[in-house]
Amino acid sequence: MARILAIFALACSVVVLGGWTFDLPLLQRFLPRTYPMWPINAVGYASLAIGLLLTQTERDSLARPFYGVALAIGALGTAQPLIGDWLDLGTLLFPGKVAATGLESAGRPGVNAIVYLLMLPIAAFAAHGRSRLLRDVAPLIAMAPLALALASATAMMLASHASIVNAGLRASVPGTIIAMALTGAILLGPGPARADVRRFGRIERSDPLSIQTIVAGAILLPTLPATFELLLERTHQGAPAPGHLVLALFNVLAVGLIAYWAVHRVGVEQSARAELSLALDGATVVMTDARGAILHWSLGCKQLYGFSEAEALGQNIYMLLRAQCPSWNSSYALPDADGAQELIEQRRDGSEVHVIERQLRFATPSRGAVTVHSILDISERVAALRALRASEERLAQATAAHELGIFDWDLSGDHVNWSPGTEQRLGLPPGSLSSFNQWRQLIDQNDLEQLRQTVAIAVAERAERFSFRYRLIHCEGAGRTLEGSARCFYDPAGNLIRVVGAALDITERDEREAALRRREAQLRTVLETVPDAMIVLTGDGVIVQFSAAAEELWGYRASEVVGRHFSVLIPTDELEPDEAVLQRFLDTGEGLVGEVLVGVALTADGRRFPAEMRAGAAKSDDHMLITVFIRDLSERIAADQRLSELNNEIAHVSRQSAMSEMAADLAHELNQPLSATANFLAAARMLIERGEGGTRVTDLLRMGSEQTQRAGEIIRRLRAFVARGEVEMRVESVERTIRDAVELVLVGTGHFNLRVSFHLDPGARFILADRIQVQQVLVNLLRNAIQALKLVEPDDRQITITSERLPDQMIAISVTDSGPGLPAQVLETLFSRFSTTKGGAGGMGIGLSISKRIIEGHGGTLSAENAPGGGASFRFTLPGVEEGEE
Repeated sequence: MARILAIFALACSVVVLGGWTFDLPLLQRFLPRTYPMWPINAVGYASLAIGLLLTQTERDSLARPFYGVALAIGALGTAQPLIGDWLDLGTLLFPGKVAATGLESAGRPGVNAIVYLLMLPIAAFAAHGRSRLLRDVAPLIAMAPLALALASATAMMLASHASIVNAGLRASVPGTIIAMALTGAILLGPGPARADVRRFGRIERSDPLSIQTIVAGAILLPTLPATFELLLERTHQGAPAPGHLVLALFNVLAVGLIAYWAVHRVGVEQSARAELSLALDGATVVMTDARGAILHWSLGCKQLYGFSEAEALGQNIYMLLRAQCPSWNSSYALPDADGAQELIEQRRDGSEVHVIERQLRFATPSRGAVTVHSILDISERVAALRALRASEERLAQATAAHELGIFDWDLSGDHVNWSPGTEQRLGLPPGSLSSFNQWRQLIDQNDLEQLRQTVAIAVAERAERFSFRYRLIHCEGAGRTLEGSARCFYDPAGNLIRVVGAALDITERDEREAALRRREAQLRTVLETVPDAMIVLTGDGVIVQFSAAAEELWGYRASEVVGRHFSVLIPTDELEPDEAVLQRFLDTGEGLVGEVLVGVALTADGRRFPAEMRAGAAKSDDHMLITVFIRDLSERIAADQRLSELNNEIAHVSRQSAMSEMAADLAHELNQPLSATANFLAAARMLIERGEGGTRVTDLLRMGSEQTQRAGEIIRRLRAFVARGEVEMRVESVERTIRDAVELVLVGTGHFNLRVSFHLDPGARFILADRIQVQQVLVNLLRNAIQALKLVEPDDRQITITSERLPDQMIAISVTDSGPGLPAQVLETLFSRFSTTKGGAGGMGIGLSISKRIIEGHGGTLSAENAPGGGASFRFTLPGVEEGEE
C-alpha cells in the first residue's frame, strides 16, 4: 500500500508538470477555478515520491539526494521573503506561463507546500533512521502535514468559494492530494529491517528525550488549526462558521492520531513484554536478594537443576546447589566467560553440572538490592574440552614418545609454531625454530637447496602434500636428521600461504642404517675374501646363496644350484643323517647352530671330500635362513696324519734317548739279578757235586729262577717302553701303569736315597688311554724330579704320586718332588719346545712339550706349579672309566 501511494503521488506530480508543459490548466488544478499547483512544488513532491520508492526497495543511499531536493525547495520557499528577487523560485520553471496566471506570488511555494516539503522529508528520514527517538517522532512529524492536508481539503469543501481558501493559503487541490498520499506512504511504509530485528521481542527503556518530544508534539500539533484559522481571518474573506468547523475538525484529528499512536505503542510494548516474559521463564535465570535468598526461580532452572519453584524459593542459591569453584588445573574457563565465574554445582539427583554465572545487580524500592544470576550450562562443552584436553595430552605423549614434532608454518607472518618439547629434543633452546630465517641458518645448505626444489615443484603442481628429509647441523652435540611430510594450503590465486606437517627425528635410525650399510659392505668384502665356502639355505633346505668359494670348492656355478635342494652337494649315502640334523634343528632349535659338524661332500665331478661345517640361523618375517660355512678337510686330515706319524716318531726317539741316558743304570740293575742267578746256580751245582741235594738245592734253584725272572721283567719293560707302535686306547689300571713307570725309572737309583710315596684314590682305578704314552709322560716327569732332587740333601729327597677322581669323569695324576722348585721365568715357557728344566745339566728341552701333546691328545690337560711346601708339582688329567662300564 505504501508503494502504491508513493507511485500515485509521483504520477500526480508528473501530471501537473505535464499540464505546465503542454499548457493545460485543468491538469495544473485538477478542479476548475482552484488554485494551481506550481511547477517547483511538483518537482519537490516528485523528488519526495522517488525517494520513498527507493527507501522501500532498501536503497537508502540513493534516496537521500531526492529527500534533499524536496527539503531544499521547502527551505528556499521559507526564506523567499529574505532572499527577494535574487533567487525567485517562481521564475525557475516555466516563468512565462507562471506569470501569465496573474496571481500574487505566482510560482512560489505557499504555506501548505512549505509545510509539506519540510516536514514530509524529515518524517521519511526519521522513519528509517537508526535512532529509536527518530522512529518514535516520525509518525508525529508526518501527522502534522496530514492534519494540514485534511483541514485544507475540508475547508475547500465547506467554503462557499474554494478559491478564497486557495488564495489565502496558496493551497492547491493537487498539492493536498499528493501531500495526503505521501503522508500515508510514510506512515504505512516499513522501517529498516535491522531495526525490526532489534525491536522484535524487545522491551526498550523509556527515553526522557523521546517522551519530551512526543509531549511537545502533542502540545504544538493542536496549535496548527488555530494558526490556520488566523490566516483565514486575515484574508477577510473566510466565513466564521466554516473556520470554527475546520478548527474543531483539526483538533479532533490531531488528538485522535495521538491517541491512536499511544494505544498502538502500548499494545506493541505489552506484546513484547509477554514474549520477553515467556523467553525469560525458559531461560536459566535466578533472582536473589542481598542475602542470596532466591526470589525468582525460572522454568529453565527447574529443567536444569531438577528443583521445583516451591523447593527453591527462599533458599540460598549456593547452599541449595552446593556450588564450588573448580581448581585451577580443572578449570574450563571459556572465552565468553569474561566477567563471570565458573562454578561446579549439583543437581537434585546429585549429578554435577558445570555452569558460567553472570550477575547483574540493581536496587528496587520494594526489595532493596537485587541480583539477577544468568546461568549458562557448559557441561557438554566441558566434557568436550575434557576429551579435547585428554586427546591433546595423548597426542603430546605420543609425539614425545615417538620424538615427533608437529609444525605450522604461516608464510604471511613468517612464523613457525612447533609442538611443545620438539626443539628441546633436538638439542635446541626454545624458540630456535620459530621463523624461517632461524630454521634456514640451522639446516645443512645442501639439504636446503634440495628442499627448496621439492617445495617449488609442489607449489608449481599445486600438490597437497610433499615429503622431506634434511639435517640440522648446529644442534648441541651431533647433528640431527629429520624426516616427514607436510600439507600445503593455497589461497584462491594459487599462492602457498600455510604449511602444516610432522617431522620425525631419525638420527639414530639413520646412524643405524649407515652402520648397517657399512657392515653389509664389510660383510660382502669378508664373504668375497673368506677362504671357506658359504651357502645360505631356507628352512626347507633350498639353496638361496652360493658364494664364490663354494663355486670353486664344488665346481658348480651359483646359477646351477640356487633354488635346488642342498642334497645335490652331498653323497646319497650321507644325506639321511644330514637331513635328520636339519629337521631336528627346525623342530627343537638344537643340534645345528653352535656345533661343528664333520661330514662328506660331493663335488660336481663326483669327487668325495671330508668337510667341516659350522652353521648360524636367523629368522626374518617367519622365514628361516641358515648360513653354513664349509671347509675342505682333505689337506688338514692329511697333515694331521703326517703330524701324528711325526709325533710317534719323536716320542719313539724320545724314549730311545731316555733309555740311552738310563743305559748305565739299567746295566747295573741287570747285573745284580744275573750275578745272583749265577751264584745260586754255582752253589746248587757244588751241592749236587758233593752229593748233597734235597731242599737246599731246590731253594737255590728257585732263587736263581726268581732272579732270572726279575732280569726278564726289566728287559720286558724296557722293550715295551722303547718299541715303536700304533696308538692303542684301552682301559688300563691306574695303579699298574704308575708303578710300572716308577719301577722303570728307579732302576739303579738306590744309592740316591730316594723315597717314593703313593696316595692313590681307590675310586680312580681305571683310565681310557694308551699305556705306553702315559708311562712316557710319567717317565719324563719322574726323571725331571730325580734330576731336581740331586740339588737337595739325601735325607730330603721325596717324590709323591697321587691320583684322584674329578667331577667331570676325569682322573688327575700328580707328581710332586721336594726339590728347589721351578724359577718363574721357566714356568712361563715350560711346555715350549727346547725349554728345559735341567739347567746346565743338559737336556734337549722337548720332553715336556711331547708330554703336553700326549695328554692333550687324550683329551686332558698338563700343568705345572710350585708346591706350597716347596718343590715342583706336575698334574695331568686323563679320561676315567667306571668299573663295569663299557
